[in-house]
Amino acid sequence: MKPIIIFLLLCILGFISYDFYKDWSRFHSPEYHYKTEVTVDKDYHDPSVVMMYYDAITDLNSFIKLQWTANDIDVRLPEDDDLETTLAVEKYAQKLARVTYLEQKLAQSASYKSNGWNNQQIIDFENNHSSPEEIKAIEQKNLMKQLYSNHWEDSQRIGSKNALVFEIQKNLIARGYDMALDGVFAKDTTEALAHFESKNNLFPDGKIDVLTFEVLLK
Repeated sequence: MKPIIIFLLLCILGFISYDFYKDWSRFHSPEYHYKTEVTVDKDYHDPSVVMMYYDAITDLNSFIKLQWTANDIDVRLPEDDDLETTLAVEKYAQKLARVTYLEQKLAQSASYKSNGWNNQQIIDFENNHSSPEEIKAIEQKNLMKQLYSNHWEDSQRIGSKNALVFEIQKNLIARGYDMALDGVFAKDTTEALAHFESKNNLFPDGKIDVLTFEVLLK
């Protein structure tokens, strides 16, 4: 009889201990604070994005803690697959996706700034999907087109000097041609142009005509 009583007491003690443990664990959730391993740009050009990022993390942490304390669900490592758990995990995934999206945007900005970019360059990149180097190249081409429109006739005569010739010389020098960078349409410039035209299957007259100019812009 005595062993049976001891066994029953142990069972009761086990149930009481388990109940105490469940109550304790319910209000002592596992580490739930979201942690990132990347560097984010806290001085991002749009402060509202930084605020949304931290708000999203707070919302995610609160949701994880609430599901653990109120429903005994660890949405990160669920033990059950019932409907309530499945819905909680899906909602957790949505909240985590929002954090991840904002984090990637801020991490990308931080990476660009580590390479010397400023906020305006990042804005240009995000709007045009072009790097500062690509944007600068586009601006250079637009400048040359404007100069061509204004100085085309003046740039066909030997000895003429203007901004268009200067930009053409810069372009040719960047391609490996040896000449003075003085904006003067002299012999070395015409010879370089003629060689460039011949190399690109154009008529090698050494003049800045429309076809030669278009190929120079590429």
